[in-house]
Amino acid sequence: MKKIVLIAQERAAFLHVAPLFNVLKNNRLLEPVLVRALRPGDSADNDALAAAFGLSDELRTIPVEALTSIGETASLMLAFERIFVEISPDFVVPGGNDSASLAAALVASRMGIPVVSLEAGLRSYDRTEPEEVTRLVLDSVATLLFVSEHSGVYNLINEGVADERILFVGNTAIDSLVKLIGDANNSGVLDSLEVIPKKYVTVLLGMPLRSETDQNRELLCNVLESIAATTTVLLPCATEPAESLRDAFGTIDGLKVIGMPGYVEMLRVLKESAFVLTDTNEFEAELTVMNVPCLTMRQSTSRPSTIEVGTNELVEWDEQEILERASVILSGKPTGKTLIPEKWDGASAKRVAEILERAV
Repeated sequence: MKKIVLIAQERAAFLHVAPLFNVLKNNRLLEPVLVRALRPGDSADNDALAAAFGLSDELRTIPVEALTSIGETASLMLAFERIFVEISPDFVVPGGNDSASLAAALVASRMGIPVVSLEAGLRSYDRTEPEEVTRLVLDSVATLLFVSEHSGVYNLINEGVADERILFVGNTAIDSLVKLIGDANNSGVLDSLEVIPKKYVTVLLGMPLRSETDQNRELLCNVLESIAATTTVLLPCATEPAESLRDAFGTIDGLKVIGMPGYVEMLRVLKESAFVLTDTNEFEAELTVMNVPCLTMRQSTSRPSTIEVGTNELVEWDEQEILERASVILSGKPTGKTLIPEKWDGASAKRVAEILERAV
């Protein structure tokens, strides 16, 4: 039986490949191998997700040392070379735009193993972002380019990719959402946080706020004070920066700095939020499908469908814009954008599997 290796490192990548692994395994036409690179401290989240997908005994892990980004990628390339020599896969499927996905794509390309891009054509057009560079590299070496939204098709055509290599299948991460939303709905996390559904706002921060002189930190403090004056604000954060965030914002009445929930619990927190304020694009797709307004403090997004038809809005780091949009949402006025992008239906992994099984 021919083999296919699925690669993940960050949680977002795992959520793309996990449903595909299960479909391929159940079809029994290809032998899937799921490999996840884990940094120190990632084990608990990995174990919880693996259990949620029934993959606890299926997942092969690679430990990742605390290195620079370049050192991490180089170390992962050597690890994937050993794995590919051992397994001799017929396809390699990087799940995201993290270091492991980049390393696996480069090694597979050099070894003559066909590479599959699962979210091909997504572009933020900000090449200062490592993720954007990884997207470009991965698509450039991929044999099959699976596209999750229409912007990916347009971008790849404009970049000269042949039509027959572009395959519009939808977003496999939404398959994960569909699978896990029932568990999320049954979670007791809101009771433990003592919040009422749709009566709180969630703030998700990705970029560090470095000092009291950081303009973004000052802006965010003003925004949080304004929003927390009318509704509860939840600020989830990892253990390491929690104290600095409490020092910065802990005196704001109505704001709760909380530990970072697991993915399933986070889905519940996000689903019942009045809106989400964030500087990351990690949950853009899920929020659109769950019909939760999202204000993204960025200049661009690689998923424009979440803005064109979904619930996402780019507000950059503009205090006035953020507060104006927050006021409109909290007033209950309809935004008029509540559609789900085409083929974000929970069946994308099945479409990908059908194509891969015909291709080998």
